[in-house]
Order: sequence, then C-alpha cells, then structure tokens
Amino acid sequence: MPRWTFELTPDTLSKVEKDTLAQAITDNYVKHGIPAFLVNVFFHENRIGTFYSGGQTPPNTVFFVLDHAARSFPNETVRLAFIDSVNAIVGPILGPKGVKWEYNIYEHPPDNWRVNGMIPPVQNKEIWKQWMDRNEAVRYGEYLAEGAGRQGLKL
Repeated sequence: MPRWTFELTPDTLSKVEKDTLAQAITDNYVKHGIPAFLVNVFFHENRIGTFYSGGQTPPNTVFFVLDHAARSFPNETVRLAFIDSVNAIVGPILGPKGVKWEYNIYEHPPDNWRVNGMIPPVQNKEIWKQWMDRNEAVRYGEYLAEGAGRQGLKL
C-alpha cells in the first residue's frame, strides 16, 4: 500500500543507510496497523548526467515520492504528524551528510488498490488481523468466487 521511491545518484546512500531507512519506514506503518509486507521501498540510483536538479547533476540530492494507495489523512493534525514522522526518519541520515532532500506525498483512491487481485480487507478487522499476523495476503470468502474482485464487493 505505501510505496516510497527514492531517486538519487550512486553512492549517496550506503547499503546500511538504505537498510536503516527501509526498516524505519516499514516500522512507521506497522505501528499504524499496516502489515509489513505491504510497505515497499525502492532506491533508484541514477547515473551522473541522468538526474538533474536546478539544471545541474546534483552530487548530494535525494528526491522521493510517497504513494499511499488506500488511506488518506483524515485531518490536518494527522497529516502534519505524518510529515513529522517522515522528517524524523530521513533527517538523521540525510541531514548530517549535507544532502538536499525533497519529497511529495500522493494519496490514491482505495478503489483502485488490489493485492493478488483482491480488494484488501481493510474494513474487515478479523481478516485484516490475519494479514497482519501472517504478514501476507490471505485469500478469503467471496474473493475465491470467479469475478468477485471485479464486482467491487464491499466489506
């Protein structure tokens, strides 16, 4: 559901720093009830001369996008708290390195989100708990029937 995509030049971040970011990002969503297997983090390293900021190839710049496929911020307080959590995750790694970092957060309609062809059971607490406990998508109920995912079933 959440996908973070980092665009950076090679060697801006070490493997340990990428591992640290990916784990902190995942932990941030898990504490809000999202299964770890749904949190995706990508690091796209762009060769010098293929990534520009201000018309120049930046040696120390990271741009990243956060895509949220199923949830939106219910109010301004929650949105600002989430932005604070993003800054708390990336700031300690990027700040001391003198990296310029910039990001956007996009919220996509939940009706378009599928996992293994299923509408995720976000509203069904019992099945969602199975997804959390097993850390994987669990097939269930009417979704086993032919075409159920296309019918826009409500949970």
